[in-house]
Amino acid sequence: MPDSHRNMYRSNFQTGLFIKYAMERMMCITILFLILAVATVTDLLFDKIYNEWILIGAAAGLSYAVWQGGGDGLIRALLSMAVPIVLLYPLFMIGGLGAGDIKLIAVAGCFLTIKETVLCLGISFFLGAVLSLLKMAAEKNFLQRMKYLLSYILDVFKSGEWKLYEENLKDRKKEGKIHFSLPVLLAIAIYKGGIYW
Repeated sequence: MPDSHRNMYRSNFQTGLFIKYAMERMMCITILFLILAVATVTDLLFDKIYNEWILIGAAAGLSYAVWQGGGDGLIRALLSMAVPIVLLYPLFMIGGLGAGDIKLIAVAGCFLTIKETVLCLGISFFLGAVLSLLKMAAEKNFLQRMKYLLSYILDVFKSGEWKLYEENLKDRKKEGKIHFSLPVLLAIAIYKGGIYW
């Protein structure tokens, strides 16, 4: 077989592999966005991210990881899931984040590498801070919230014990609260949409 034909077949084979890989990645991103979008809608409408939906998302993410990388892919996905759980557990313990938010980020980790998970988590917190500031500006309670935050930090340092962050606001509607699923969805849309920081 002449070299030109061999090179043409090799080029066609490589192009086919690239298209197959791109289509698989697109499918992965589409499934991830669907999982995050539905969770965000239920969080915004009903103030809840349903465990059944989290389980469906985890099953889809882990299945994709096994399909792509076998046992190694599964281990990588489980490690990516564990990272947000470990990092965010202290915030959950003081009431700063809900369990559903953490589980949702862990599910997103199934579809991402550890580096991508940490990066998207950082972007999520940045976007969450921006949304919180906008909400406080709209509610005109920025100074009140900052005063409560400072009081909370001083109280923790004085007592040497952690307590629930919103403990003193139990009987009122939580002010300044945002649904963290929205910043998570936006962060992954920004990152996977090709805007890298």
